[in-house]
Amino acid sequence: MSAIVIRECSADELANASNFDALCAEYAAESGRMPEFGEPKVDIDAYRAMEAAGVAHFLGVWNVGAYRDELVGFGVVTLSTLPHFSKRIGCLISFFVAANARNGSAGTRLREAAERIASENGAAGLMISAPCESRLDVILPRSGYRATNRMYFKGFAQ
Repeated sequence: MSAIVIRECSADELANASNFDALCAEYAAESGRMPEFGEPKVDIDAYRAMEAAGVAHFLGVWNVGAYRDELVGFGVVTLSTLPHFSKRIGCLISFFVAANARNGSAGTRLREAAERIASENGAAGLMISAPCESRLDVILPRSGYRATNRMYFKGFAQ
């Protein structure tokens, strides 16, 4: 018997999960990444620095089983102040649950955990980006989120 458990963890705990690279590859394939970004390459040192500065908070989605625990999702909440408004804002910059773990409420519970972290750290709200016309793009408005802006990207020759 297994259960899905969502809890705060460290960047290292996520990165040290045996299937972290495979989970990141699945996330990248689904998240609408742009060709200019190339293949995903997690910069764990940058995440450690953000964690040490209190800017990033990490969530792991674990399938807790009788024999071993398996990472099946993750979230990264960043907190920063918008200088123009002098307001703290949370951003869920990574939000992913593996396809084989989506048959329950894991995604909703992960989002709610991110909201709690942002709220407890004084954020005025939480921003989440979703690929256009994705499953997340459909779900977020049903969860109390509203579209506020469109994000555009222009790549530069490297």
